[in-house]
Amino acid sequence: MQIGQVAAQAGVSVQTVRLYERLGLIAQAVRRPSGYREYPATVVQRIQAIKQGQALGFTLKEIHRVVQLAAQHQASPDQLRSFALRKIAWIDATVQRLQHIRQVLVALSNQPTTWNDPDECPIIVALATFGTAALEQYSEETKDVCV
Repeated sequence: MQIGQVAAQAGVSVQTVRLYERLGLIAQAVRRPSGYREYPATVVQRIQAIKQGQALGFTLKEIHRVVQLAAQHQASPDQLRSFALRKIAWIDATVQRLQHIRQVLVALSNQPTTWNDPDECPIIVALATFGTAALEQYSEETKDVCV
């Protein structure tokens, strides 16, 4: 398959196919005498797996590590479990951080909508300190928030 066919079937751009090849996420294409890249049909499934991995929150670097292990037939169940557990821990930390951000935004949205001094805008102060406790303390002290 030529690169355009691969890209179309995988639902990505030609540049994405080239990037994945350059990063070692897919095997190097065989070059025809004309210079065109020739890919096996299996590359489409690999690219779709990479895109699905990204949609699930995996970085290209993480996907590359799994591809390397698979290519070398070195991925033991313990390595895969460890990889999954590290990703779960990252997801849990991200969820916690997003919940904190949500709390800050909810607190900000529940504040009055006036302020007198642009240099003392409570939203900017809250974002600078990025803490619910700091926001609550500052809000109680000022009772003003900019919009």
